[in-house]
Amino acid sequence: MQKITPLPMDVDPRGFLVADAYAAGVPRWRLQTKDLLTPSRGIRLANVNELDLELLARLHTAITPRCAVSHVTAALLWNIPLPIYLEEEGNTGLIHVTRRQEIGRVKRRGVVGHRAPLLARDVREVNGVRLTSPEWTWVDLARRVGRESLVAAGDFLLARENPLSSIEAIQEIVDRRPKVKGIRMAREILPLLRSGVDSPQESKLRVKIVDAGLPEPAITVPIYDEHGRYMSTPDLQYTEYKIAMEYEGDHHRSDPVQWGKDIERDDRLRAQGWIVLKFSDVQMKGGWANAERKVRDALASRGWRGPSS
Repeated sequence: MQKITPLPMDVDPRGFLVADAYAAGVPRWRLQTKDLLTPSRGIRLANVNELDLELLARLHTAITPRCAVSHVTAALLWNIPLPIYLEEEGNTGLIHVTRRQEIGRVKRRGVVGHRAPLLARDVREVNGVRLTSPEWTWVDLARRVGRESLVAAGDFLLARENPLSSIEAIQEIVDRRPKVKGIRMAREILPLLRSGVDSPQESKLRVKIVDAGLPEPAITVPIYDEHGRYMSTPDLQYTEYKIAMEYEGDHHRSDPVQWGKDIERDDRLRAQGWIVLKFSDVQMKGGWANAERKVRDALASRGWRGPSS
């Protein structure tokens, strides 16, 4: 049995192009050993359990001229929040790649090829990978996700710290792609996007509240007491009605220190006359009817009578 020899220093053992390996003097038999996988023609990856999506995307864009990783693959590499089913799909090793329309789709194993009127500004290079821009990627997602998930993805692009895009940039792509599948959804969702949101679940909670016909709550507005001392910055709030809303992820429950801080924060707000409403993944899914009633009752207790009043 032939012994597996180490690859040359200038060949990345995690993954490489066959052409680069040949240039480095790697013999053909070495590229067919059991420690290497062939995800697509001209590419080799180390035979390991965990997929390195960024590396695989880098190799695909290196071997295919004038293309950009796109759709679900680009969304994952931009760290855009996705529904679980799309995360799982994106981590199977199937790479979405887009080329300009006049060039034609990429046709190779392990690739889903797309064509689109990409301009130079619609492609960014991140860690050696050519990606469709965040705003272009967001429009591509519109045909694959629902309202709440598309809002969460858009809010992520407008994050308070290090935003990936702007409303103006997203609007420009929406205007420039009038016939792409999902564009009606993108147009409908664009006015719902907000900057400064801290998590996808906060985005989804806001959409659920608005879709229920309730007033849109404010996002991450700091609250101060009568002496001007900082108290809290709720995820969502009705400032006029002194109603604060918090989405509690698992880390709030599993971290005793964070849990204690949350209790103290809520006690301070209640002492100042605020109603504090809590939401979790349970309310966001099957228990939303009760959660909606909780918000509606809190508003009614503070004098809100709805649009008809």
